[in-house]
Amino acid sequence: MFNFGKEKKIYLMPDVSNQNVHDVSLGKVDVKIDSPMAPDQKIDQETVNLINWLAKEQNISPEYALKRAVGTAAYIHDLTENKGGKLLVLLQDGAIHEILLKNKS
Repeated sequence: MFNFGKEKKIYLMPDVSNQNVHDVSLGKVDVKIDSPMAPDQKIDQETVNLINWLAKEQNISPEYALKRAVGTAAYIHDLTENKGGKLLVLLQDGAIHEILLKNKS
C-alpha cells in the first residue's frame, strides 16, 4: 500500500496490463499491422535523437532503448486507454500531477 497523504491510499493489485503487454509482445494476442514499413522508409532524425538520448541516459544500447520505450508506451496505453487508468507522477515536493497523453487523430 502506498500512502500519498492522510486521505489518499493506493492498494497494490495484480498487474494485468503488464501481462497483457507481455502477451502481445510474444504474439499471443491477435494484432495485425496493415502494411509494414517499406525498406526505403526511415525513422526521422528527431526520433533518432530521442532514442540516442534515452540510450545514453539509461546507459543501454539504442536498440534496447527503442524496445524499452515501445514496451513502456504499450504498457501506459493499455493502462490508460484500455483499462481506464490515469498516469500520475509524484514530484519531490509531494505534489501529484496527471500526465495526459493525446492520441493523434
